[in-house]
Amino acid sequence: MKLMYFALNPVGAGEVVIALNLVDQLAPAGITGHFVVTPSSETMIKESGLPYTVVDQAMGPAVRDVIDHAVREARPDALVLADYFTYWARLDKQHGIDPWFIEEYGLPILPIDTWEWESTSFRIDLTSDVAPPVSRKILEMPAHLRPVPLGRPDAGDSRYGLPYRLATRTDRVSDATRREVFDSLGLGAGDRLLLVPSSAWQQHPVGHFGELFRKVAQQVPELLAHYLRQLPESTHFVLVGDVAPPMHALPAGRTHVLPPCPPARYSNLLGSADAVLTLSHPAMTMVRAVLADVPGMVLTNGFGVNGGADVDRVDAAVGGLTPAVRDWLTGIGRLYPFRMWPMSFHTFMAPLLADNPYLDAVSTVELLDERAVVSGLSDLLSDGPTRERAAAGRAAYRRAVDALPDTREVFATAAARSGLRV
Repeated sequence: MKLMYFALNPVGAGEVVIALNLVDQLAPAGITGHFVVTPSSETMIKESGLPYTVVDQAMGPAVRDVIDHAVREARPDALVLADYFTYWARLDKQHGIDPWFIEEYGLPILPIDTWEWESTSFRIDLTSDVAPPVSRKILEMPAHLRPVPLGRPDAGDSRYGLPYRLATRTDRVSDATRREVFDSLGLGAGDRLLLVPSSAWQQHPVGHFGELFRKVAQQVPELLAHYLRQLPESTHFVLVGDVAPPMHALPAGRTHVLPPCPPARYSNLLGSADAVLTLSHPAMTMVRAVLADVPGMVLTNGFGVNGGADVDRVDAAVGGLTPAVRDWLTGIGRLYPFRMWPMSFHTFMAPLLADNPYLDAVSTVELLDERAVVSGLSDLLSDGPTRERAAAGRAAYRRAVDALPDTREVFATAAARSGLRV
């Protein structure tokens, strides 16, 4: 059996990682894959050795001809949308065509459902001012493959959801590999390594959603850098790929800015880290950190701020704003809540995160609570009891993930619902 995977994110690699892990888990069943990707993912797919077709925004509506040709040549048995939203948005908004022309192929369509769409309003709050509707077409597809993490291990009463393990391999490293990584960066045994991933889409988001969005994208890293400069001198920062300009102001002798690196190198960096810090719950590096038993902290913002009264409300909620945060809020003027900076996704992600045990495996801290961020990070990096409690939360979560059925069984169920025999 052959599946054609559509992974059309123009700047991010997360959905490609999800799809490649699914390919890896289905391979023992003799199920192969052909990818349709954007240029940003070509290197990763090429390294996998899998056949692929590249589509680019410059193709415009002619992208349909390219996909038609790929389907004729590859002759897949089913189509996998990895993920559903990106597939729809890319073809509808960027290429200006009806994404559902693929129904004309007469093949089963299996969406990878990273957001548990069934529970959403089919609107995504990109900012507090921009919340476009999303196609409900996924509700016509009988089987939704839900990778865990970030999806909930228990589908509950879902009509569509089929949770499956995101990956069976992890980024855990040996003590020897960790020493090699530390040596390569000039770290000693008493140093602590904090990995702060930054995705290209965060620095160069596709689309423009207004001046407020631009300000949030540019100015949040200023506040983050202010926090990180307060961490103990034993803390070293590893920044990979597109790095926001304010992050270059971190202590020079302890900041390691690395270009995008091969998957194996990144895996070793992640597995060797003492902690990972992100501003996004679904960040793929954070998901991988949980599975690799690396402590993680996610900074989110639960407050809409537009003036003095809102600042006072935040002040009361966090037990007192520091002068630096007050000044920063004055400078930015307005701020919207977010769970996936620089986009909001705050309301949109609420159903997915409700009663989601993933939140027990990571530490979630309010961005505007400077004391909680700095002390929490310091403890997560070095405090024994804090690290032990965090490890217990990750272990419990991984047990729930490990209890999921074999992914081949989950896929067989999805295939049967969609009229495909495995």
